[in-house]
Amino acid sequence: MKMKYQKRRGLTLTELMVTILIVAIIVGAIGVMFVDTHRGWLDSYAKIHGGAAADAAMSQVAFDKIIRKSSRSKYQMKGLDELTVYYYADWQTSAELDRYARFYRSADDAMEFCVEHGQWDGTNQSQLSKVTLATNVMDLEFKPTSGGIEMKMALNDGRETTTLVTTAILHNE
Repeated sequence: MKMKYQKRRGLTLTELMVTILIVAIIVGAIGVMFVDTHRGWLDSYAKIHGGAAADAAMSQVAFDKIIRKSSRSKYQMKGLDELTVYYYADWQTSAELDRYARFYRSADDAMEFCVEHGQWDGTNQSQLSKVTLATNVMDLEFKPTSGGIEMKMALNDGRETTTLVTTAILHNE
């Protein structure tokens, strides 16, 4: 007896299962790639815009701006981590240095880096404002250089460590 084989249209169950398995593996690999890329992007964003890096950038801008308008002939350093500079409130009309800015570690929390602004009459200082520039400061050091002041600061927010080294030139006499 002769059996006739007829061609059937469609897929067998085995072929369908193999196709579904291949598609699942490809989709899984693409999903893992997207998750890893997203996690890497979030980590990079957090390092750039959060914590130690942002505090270091803000501290550098404030330090540079204040030091550049300060007097070369009048500044005081107390230890390595406190600096007071003197400047003119308005350099065009002021005859004497009449303002001060003090960079220091906070007495309440040694891991905070602050700047205090105020009036100065030649002997006495009266505070006008205080701003915390950075938190999680591990190390802070000021050092005079030729015509300027150098600041070294290390920050660690538990997620990242950032070291800032900046030098600003004292411009006024």
